[in-house]
Amino acid sequence: MLSALETKIWAYIRRTVWLLSLCMVVALFIWPTVGLHAFWDVLIPIAPALVALFPGVWRNICPAATMSQFARHRNMSKRKKLSIKTHGWFVLTSVVLLLLIIPLRHTYFDLNGPATGVFLIVATLIAICFTFVFDGKSGWCASLCPVHQVEKLYGQKPAATVGNAHCSSCSKCVTGCPDSTPAPSPHLGGKTWPRRAAAFGLIGCFPGYVWGWFQVQDYATLSEGLSHIVPTYMIPIAGGGVTLALYALFISAVPMQKRKTIDRFFAAAAISCYYWYRIPWLFGFSKFDGNGMLIDLSETIPQAAIQILPYFTTAFWVWWLAIKRNGLRAWMPRPPDEKNSNSTINLTVSANP
Repeated sequence: MLSALETKIWAYIRRTVWLLSLCMVVALFIWPTVGLHAFWDVLIPIAPALVALFPGVWRNICPAATMSQFARHRNMSKRKKLSIKTHGWFVLTSVVLLLLIIPLRHTYFDLNGPATGVFLIVATLIAICFTFVFDGKSGWCASLCPVHQVEKLYGQKPAATVGNAHCSSCSKCVTGCPDSTPAPSPHLGGKTWPRRAAAFGLIGCFPGYVWGWFQVQDYATLSEGLSHIVPTYMIPIAGGGVTLALYALFISAVPMQKRKTIDRFFAAAAISCYYWYRIPWLFGFSKFDGNGMLIDLSETIPQAAIQILPYFTTAFWVWWLAIKRNGLRAWMPRPPDEKNSNSTINLTVSANP
């Protein structure tokens, strides 16, 4: 469990990140250019690396996660338990939502601040609503959040275990806690077919889906985006279909105990592909004029100086996720069982009337 000082530090960090996020959402409506750069060109490019290296930190400070625990920390939640079957459907839904949302960046969100702001507000409101109904992190953070399965895909080899800033005791809200299970993966949890389908689909298709996303340009208006909606979706789907077929072929050709290695290579391929394109795009070296650009350095530094960086990031992620041996490490330590924790409190109260 966290010490009193650690609890205060995490609370301070969490509130700071939440306030910065609130400022970013306000900027999306008032200063759209600033808000869009802050969200899509600063936060989102950092997030995959943070999730891969320090998923526990991300889980502690994510603004949506903070809001999803609102009712729980105030004893206002009904604390309904999710069945393994329902949880499986929630997880599968989260993967479908992820794959539906990603291409919409090109058609609307990337260049429309208010649309992105509304999207973030709606997602946060859903997370808040779920905390009034479901126990612990089961409703949002460990199931329906579209980012959660990517957390488990990229976060299979965390660099460090950090304290759990949200859970002081464990209520066993989900089967297979992603926070405290060593080396979690998308396969973690019940063995219902929705869970298996979610894990198989995400691991297999994500590298190709990410590649396909970078083959499509942003559209300046909604009407223009909608007129190109078919290729906007079909190119990532085609890329995802190719890598999904390769994944199915690979896992069918290796023993069961070797499949985790295949999973990690596919995770490395997905995050490597993301940074292969994203880093040059951030600095103005995109084949599409201005797409995903944070600052234009195309006239300042040689193109080769930027384009060599993806080779280093690819080598690092393949080494880190697929080759490096760093043992079985959890994102966070498991908190004491809630029943045992309550029993200890009762004994303490009885001994000190």
